[in-house]
This record gives sequence, C-alpha cells and structure tokens, in this order.
Amino acid sequence: MSTALAVSLLILGLLIILLDMMVTAFITPIGVTFATLGLLLGFGVNFTESFVISLIAAVISYILVGRYIRRDVEDIGKREKKYTFDPMGKRGKVVKVAEDHYLVELEGDRWIALSEEELQVGDPVEVTGVDGVKLIVKKAER
Repeated sequence: MSTALAVSLLILGLLIILLDMMVTAFITPIGVTFATLGLLLGFGVNFTESFVISLIAAVISYILVGRYIRRDVEDIGKREKKYTFDPMGKRGKVVKVAEDHYLVELEGDRWIALSEEELQVGDPVEVTGVDGVKLIVKKAER
C-alpha cells in the first residue's frame, strides 16, 4: 500500500476523533478504525490483517467510549424530578377519529391517543396515562 494512503487514513481518523470531541455524534469508533488502519498500513502490515485489527479496535473503542459516555450523561429532569411537559391529568379534545386511535389536541399540540371508550370528534378527554409517545385518555366530564 502507498504511504500517502496510510497517512491520509491516519489523518482522517484523527480528524474524526477530534470532530467527535466538538459535537455529540459518537463517531470516535470510526475515527479509531481509520487511524488504526492508517498506522498499520504505514508500518507495512498487509491490508486484510490491518482491516481486521482495525475492526477489532473499533469494537473495543465503541465499548469503552460507550461506557464513558453513559457514565457521564445525567438525566437532569430525573434528578430535579421535573420534565418540561407532564400530560397526566391534562384535558383536551378529540379532533380526529381513526380506526385504532384518536388524534387529541392538548394545550395546542396534537397527540395520538388510545382509549378503551369509544370517542367522537369534539369529545373532551383527560389524560390518564402515557404509552411511549401515545396518550391514554378517557372521556372527561364537560
């Protein structure tokens, strides 16, 4: 392999690692792969062996960096016991009825909602639960 390719891969790998330090993209394992491949090719290791070793280095860096990131990431909402929007108990109205769900307007936003009761457009509803990004609602008193 040419020296220019090895140096280019090494520089590309280091630039990717540097970029990952500036943005939250989690691309360090890719940078490690390119840097390792460039180093090994630069020292004359055959391409197939260099490629396999680079992939192993990528997996190891993924595991190490992933653990480091998970350890340092903190859910501020959980720590302060507050989130920006808690729909529980909020009231809204049904704006559309579909086959298996409803579209509910709640504080100006539209949400997909599920209900055990049959609802009609215009019915007032109250949020009783959340299932992922869907609201669980029941018919509310007017």
